[in-house]
Amino acid sequence: MFQLSRKFTLCLTLGLLVPTIAIAQAPSASSLAADRKAELTRFLEWFGGEWDNFEQVWQRKTDNETRAAAQPPLPELAPIANSHHILVPVAAPKVGGQLFYMQQSLGADLSKVYRQRLYRVTPDASSQAIKLETFSLPDEKSFVDAHLKPALFAQLDPASLRAVPGCEQYWRYQASTKEYIGSMLPGACSKAAAEAGSLATDLVKLSEKELWISEQARNQQGSQSGTTIRTRKVRYYLGWMFGKDSDGRRLQGRRDLQLHNEGQIVTLNFEDGSPSKLQIQLAQLTYQNTRAAILKLTLLDQSNGKTIAYTWSDPESNTIGMNLGWIQFGFKPKTSDLAFGFASKTD
Repeated sequence: MFQLSRKFTLCLTLGLLVPTIAIAQAPSASSLAADRKAELTRFLEWFGGEWDNFEQVWQRKTDNETRAAAQPPLPELAPIANSHHILVPVAAPKVGGQLFYMQQSLGADLSKVYRQRLYRVTPDASSQAIKLETFSLPDEKSFVDAHLKPALFAQLDPASLRAVPGCEQYWRYQASTKEYIGSMLPGACSKAAAEAGSLATDLVKLSEKELWISEQARNQQGSQSGTTIRTRKVRYYLGWMFGKDSDGRRLQGRRDLQLHNEGQIVTLNFEDGSPSKLQIQLAQLTYQNTRAAILKLTLLDQSNGKTIAYTWSDPESNTIGMNLGWIQFGFKPKTSDLAFGFASKTD
């Protein structure tokens, strides 16, 4: 009698030995729908917040200092601009969908607004992805700091919004890396943006703590330039300060200090309200190529830009402070809504 090992079965039709293959049950439509819903919910939770690329800017400056000190000196790398993005959920019933107002500032002064947009996030069944549409706002000056004035969106007319066709973004979740990867239809946006004389902004990666933004500008002649801005979701801290300056002049005591951990600076004032030369900065950095992230609290002299003293802790630390005798200050994370420096709708 012919006997088979447990690894093979006899195929009488073909007279061949074939491996036994376990067939996995295909996921049901309901389980796929649940996965898509979970991915959309996670995307909306991660997308909202304030984002800043301070460490990318700092690292490029540090690299250029190293290159300048080399023998012979190495060519300077192109500097990277500091970019701060506010992405806050808003409600515009006439527009519909899950909406986010975006306000971008360049440099440390957040009042110097560079760009504003309205994003609409919807599930897209045909592409099995999350679709993100980008709209320009009418009369952008009237929408400056609109995240603080949500009533501006209540009567927003969809007909007043402008979009560049072909620049929709499609996001898909990558379970292995726990991040979303965004892309546009190949070639569609750069061509449309060139015809419109605008900048194609592609949000290319989103994780719980990072948002990468690629900006590509293409003119009618076809020349193209761009860079990838690597922002990180900020974490706001509340703090206090008491003391004097280094010359013994008394400073205005504070119990209402607020700083985010991506390089924000606050200037300390004297008791009469005039500014002193002292500044406090909070920044998360990967210091001196150790690849270990730290949270650095620094006392600065703004008259010469030099560091007076600093201390550091773990980036997830629940308290950080400094006592130099003549001045003391300390900070703790906000108790809720850490990624916003204002009272957002996600409170």
